[in-house]
Amino acid sequence: MVLAASGLVGLGGCFSVADGVPPPRDAFYYPTGLVVSPGRTALFVANSDFDLQYNGGTVFALDLVKLRADGDKLRQAILDAAGSPASSGDPTAAACGTLGVGRNDNTTLYPGPCAPVSLSSYLQNGKAVTIGAFATDAVIAVKPNPCDDGRGARLFVPVRGDPSVTYFDITDDREISCDGAPLPAASPCSGSVCLECGATSSGGRCSRDFLVGRDPSDSQRGLTLPVEPIGIAVDERGESVVVVHPNEQTASTASLIVNRWESEPALEHYVAGLPPGATDLAAIPIARLAEENRAAIDYTPAFGVSYRSSPVFDVLRYNDDGGSSPARPFVTRSASVRIGTTASSTDSRGVAIDGTERRACEDACPTGAVRGSCLRACAEDHPLGVYMANRAPAALVIGQIETKFTEREGPNGPEVTGAFEEVAFHDSVPLAFGSSRVRMGQVIGLDGRPAWRVFALAYDSSFVFSYDPASRRVDNVIKTGRGPHAIAFDTERLRDEAGNLVLDEQGNPIWYSTMYVGHFTDSYVGVVDLDMRNHATFGAMYMTLGKPVPPKESQ
Repeated sequence: MVLAASGLVGLGGCFSVADGVPPPRDAFYYPTGLVVSPGRTALFVANSDFDLQYNGGTVFALDLVKLRADGDKLRQAILDAAGSPASSGDPTAAACGTLGVGRNDNTTLYPGPCAPVSLSSYLQNGKAVTIGAFATDAVIAVKPNPCDDGRGARLFVPVRGDPSVTYFDITDDREISCDGAPLPAASPCSGSVCLECGATSSGGRCSRDFLVGRDPSDSQRGLTLPVEPIGIAVDERGESVVVVHPNEQTASTASLIVNRWESEPALEHYVAGLPPGATDLAAIPIARLAEENRAAIDYTPAFGVSYRSSPVFDVLRYNDDGGSSPARPFVTRSASVRIGTTASSTDSRGVAIDGTERRACEDACPTGAVRGSCLRACAEDHPLGVYMANRAPAALVIGQIETKFTEREGPNGPEVTGAFEEVAFHDSVPLAFGSSRVRMGQVIGLDGRPAWRVFALAYDSSFVFSYDPASRRVDNVIKTGRGPHAIAFDTERLRDEAGNLVLDEQGNPIWYSTMYVGHFTDSYVGVVDLDMRNHATFGAMYMTLGKPVPPKESQ
């Protein structure tokens, strides 16, 4: 996900830390990155200090457990108010009062029925640290095999002002069982929410040791990070982190950071000569057949890249160079595909890749002798979906990624020796002006089950479009405030205070789904209900987190 996706790359990436005014630690300020922790106990928010009013940006780790509970309380009160008789006073005001706020008195600035809810109570058990200016996004890497290798989780934030990719050790809060026994959560610092970057005080600045790409002595090739780190993605192994650096006139660049869990992440390589205007990238999900047979099947993790100034979609590949001593990992451009499904296809922004259908098939494969053939069938019969926001014209560009296998003749018949992907685009769906980021998320259907959707933001038009890949149509358009820029999802089965699953009358778990929308223009986060059963709140921003503040030049 990228700042360039919303057309906000206007200021240069040159910024120096001075003894200026410290950034606010109790308010959002041009939020650009939102991500939910793996176990859904924290909401991380990167704030960019876009107008340089302060001496840096910030990263917040909000207490998502409390935020979820308060959001549930408010949503239920609004649903109850919607069913109240007209003669029962002001039920909406009473609903807002459950969180100690009044009605919304400025619907022009932000939608929703209630006044903003303060951040303070969600930061009490959370964290706030200072980073450089112009943060652009946030992604999380986790150890893929915690039962064998132990837990681990890291947050990565590209920062244009340094430039660097600032990383944080965070709590691995996933619910994991190994051989039937729960694996205790692992945290690098005290408290339920962790945001460790070497800061010496609450709200303090991250240590230089956590700024990847600043010190050439940390790179075995003596590299420093190129300017304008914008889009970022991490592979499913939590090992390779790739960042794109756009240039509208000349070639773009992609940098490779290798995330070594036993030590610090390090900048290892970059590939230059990419088409102009790189804006976003997404990791391509790895076929489980290749992942479970890494010694026998030659496969390198891949990333798809979109461009603002070029009508192509590129595939980059990470190679760990494991056969060399010492290993010198690198990234290459392995394929370039023309888009061709819109009038010009030259103004692509956010991109998302959907591997959920294939993953569901793989999860159902049995163990034993037939597992390999089952996993191969899943990979070949269920191509990945690729979705990209385009502005020429405004559209959601749709394609697919097919997994291909190479073979050799073995003693017992054909044996798979390698795997790679082929990309093609075939359709587009109209969006509103200013289409920008794209993310995969889940709604809760009328049957109470989660269902996948593609969510496309329209930054200039203040909408989020929900596209149903199964029915191949836009099934909902969500109205937001000005400048929706980043989104994150909290979807799971409902639990009581003791951590037990809450069941319905038929004994099935009750699901919930919430979308958090970071509003860049007015610096707040909107909370949207994604449960279709809640007719009064579904697809609506029912809670405003943080006081909206218009840009200073407009006040």
